[in-house]
Amino acid sequence: MEEKEREISVKDIVRIIKKNLIFILIASLLSAACSFFITKFFIQKTYTSSVKLYVETESGNLKASEYVSMHTYAEKLVATYIEMLNTNSFFVDVSDELNEKYTATELSKMISFADIENTEVFKSNVISKSPTDSKNIADAVAKIAPRTISKINKNATLKIVDEATIPKTPASPNTSRNVMLALLAGLVISLVISFARDILDVKLKYNDEMTTINGIPVLAAIPDFENLTSKGGSSRRKKDWADKKEIY
Repeated sequence: MEEKEREISVKDIVRIIKKNLIFILIASLLSAACSFFITKFFIQKTYTSSVKLYVETESGNLKASEYVSMHTYAEKLVATYIEMLNTNSFFVDVSDELNEKYTATELSKMISFADIENTEVFKSNVISKSPTDSKNIADAVAKIAPRTISKINKNATLKIVDEATIPKTPASPNTSRNVMLALLAGLVISLVISFARDILDVKLKYNDEMTTINGIPVLAAIPDFENLTSKGGSSRRKKDWADKKEIY
C-alpha cells in the first residue's frame, strides 16, 4: 500500500515549538553568549580615523565646459586625484613621515580613499589596531597628500576640510550585530533540529485526532500500563486513557 506523505499543519508546528521550547531558548541564548564572549575577548579590535580633503584647481587648459556637466567634471576630477594618491610612491612618503613604523605595503592595506557624493571632496580612511596610530597615519596622509598632488599637477591645491581625530570606540568588530546574528542563527538551527527530530521520529503517537494510520482504521490502542501504574499518577492517567480510548 502506498504510504501517504506526512503533512505538517499549523497545529503541528505549534505543538513542536511548545514541546521543544526550552531547547530552542537555551540554544539561542547559548549561541548569543558564545558570540559575545568570542567577539569581546578573541577578535582583534580595529579603529578607524578619517580625514576629508578638498581639491581646488585652476582649470588651465582643462575647462569644465569640456565635460557634459559640472557633476561629471567633479566626479572625474576627484577620481583622478584619488588614483594619484593611491600609489606606492605616496605610501613610501607616508612611511617616511611615520619614521618607517609601517612599511609602504602595510600602509597600502590600512589606507583607503573614497569620494563623497561625487563632489570635489574625498575622504581618506585609516584602519589600525591602535586608535592613536590611526590618527597619526591620517595626519601623515593629510600632510603628504598636498605635496604628492602638487608634484603631479602644479595647478592643483589640496585643502583639509575635516582633520583626523582619535577614535574613541572600535570600528570593528560590532558586538551588538554579532550577538543578534548569533541569536538568530541559534534560533533557526534549534528550530530546524526540533522539526527534523519530530519528522524522523517513526514511533506512532496516539492523540485525539488520530483515527487512521495509512488509511487503515484504528481498531484499538494499548495504553502504557507502566506509566499508568506509576506512583502518584495512576488514577489520573487511567481517567485520561478512558477518555481517549476509542474502538471503531
